[in-house]
Amino acid sequence: MAVPTFIFAGGGTGGHLYPALAVAQILRQSRPEARIIFACSDRDIDRRILAASGYEMIPQPVRPMPRSLRGWGAFAKGLLAGRKLARELLERNRPAAVFGLGGFAAFPVVRAARAGGIPQCLLSIDAVAGLANRSLAKYVDVIFTQFERTAADYGRHAGKARQVGCPVRPSLLSGDIDEARRLWGLHSGRKTLVIVPGSLGAATINDAVVRLKGELDGLGGQWQLLHVTGPGKLQDLRQAYSAAGIGATVLEFCERMDLAYAVADLVLCRAGASTIGELYAVGKPAVLMPYPFHRDQHQRHNAQEMVSAGAAELVTDLKDAGGNAQALRTSLLAIMADQARLDRMRQAAEGLARPDAATKIADWLLSRA
Repeated sequence: MAVPTFIFAGGGTGGHLYPALAVAQILRQSRPEARIIFACSDRDIDRRILAASGYEMIPQPVRPMPRSLRGWGAFAKGLLAGRKLARELLERNRPAAVFGLGGFAAFPVVRAARAGGIPQCLLSIDAVAGLANRSLAKYVDVIFTQFERTAADYGRHAGKARQVGCPVRPSLLSGDIDEARRLWGLHSGRKTLVIVPGSLGAATINDAVVRLKGELDGLGGQWQLLHVTGPGKLQDLRQAYSAAGIGATVLEFCERMDLAYAVADLVLCRAGASTIGELYAVGKPAVLMPYPFHRDQHQRHNAQEMVSAGAAELVTDLKDAGGNAQALRTSLLAIMADQARLDRMRQAAEGLARPDAATKIADWLLSRA
C-alpha cells in the first residue's frame, strides 16, 4: 500500500496551526505511516509551535497583504517566490490532498493544488470569513467552518461549506487538575483565573490586569492567577506583579494548555477562532477581549457567538491599560465575585462542545488517499 502524503498549507499564528495539529493527530491515528508536510509561514511562531510536532516543515516566503503602498514590493516578491515553491513542493511530493489552514500562507499551495488537479479543502473557523479565505473559496472542494453564519460569507460558494466546529487536539481534553496544581504550585482551595492574551501576547491586557491590584487583593483568599504572557514579556510582567504585591504564576509560553484549561475556573483571553473552539471543547466560561487592531474586527464577531450562548462576556480592548482596567472591574471582577453567575456561564459553555471536528476533516482527507 502506498504511503499517503498530505500537505497542510498555512500558518502565521497559533490560531491557524493548533487546529491543523489536531487534524494531523487524528489522521496519524488512522494512518500512522501517513506523511504530513506543513507548508507554513516563516514567522517564529510557526517554528516554535511546529518544532515539537515532528512533522516536516517548509517555510514559505509569502507575506500578508500590505496596508500601505510601501509594502507592495515585498508582498509581490514573496507571492511570486511562494508560487514557485508551491509548484515544486507539489510536483516533488504528489500529495493525496491539500488542507488549506486559512490566511495568507495558505494561498500559494491551495492555488497550485487546484491547477494540478489535487483535492483540497479549506478551514474557515472565524465567524466572519477573511479576505484570503474568501479568495480561496473558488479553488477548494470543501470549506469546513466552525460557525453556521460563516457560510453566507462565501456567496456563490456557500454550498461548499460544512459546519463541523473547530478542530481541537484530543490532548487538550484530558488535562488533570491535580497535575496542574502540582506543576505550577497552585492552591487546591482557590479558584483559578487563567489569563491567555494570545500566542503573541497582549500588552494592553497584561498591563490592565496588574492595575487591578486592590481588587485582586480582596479576592486573594478565593482566587489565584495563572498568566501566560506571550514571548518577550515574562520578566517585565513578573516584576510588575511583584511590585504590585499580586501573587501570580507567570509563564511566557504554556506547553501544557491541557493543564491550564483543567485548572481554570474562568479564562481571560482574546477571541481568536481557535481559542473560542478550545473554550467550547473544554467547557470553560470566559471574559473575551477581542484583538482591536484588525480592520474587519473578526475576533469581535467570534466573541459574540460565545456571548450569545451565555458562556462569555465581551470587553472592548480600548488600547489603553487604564481604560481596560476600569472595564475589567465591572466585568471580570464582577464575575469572579458572583459564584452563581460563574456557574451559569460554565453550564452554558459545557453545552457548546463539538468534539468531532478534527475527525470529520481527517476522514475527508483520508478518503482522498
